[in-house]
Amino acid sequence: MSKEDTIERLVIKIPKSVASYFRCAFPHGKRSQFLAKCILDYKHKEEVKQMEEELRESAKNRQK
Repeated sequence: MSKEDTIERLVIKIPKSVASYFRCAFPHGKRSQFLAKCILDYKHKEEVKQMEEELRESAKNRQK
């Protein structure tokens, strides 16, 4: 996330009990930061998984 990113509103559907906890656990203004961090962490993990898979495939091809 850079400071040049624009803000966009996003509607998510989650169970009411989870939403209540989320509102209590994260004050107004911190919720978006928390979600953005979680999403970016997930994105990073997926990219790492993909790179590891590509490396495994290339290692298999080299061994042949």
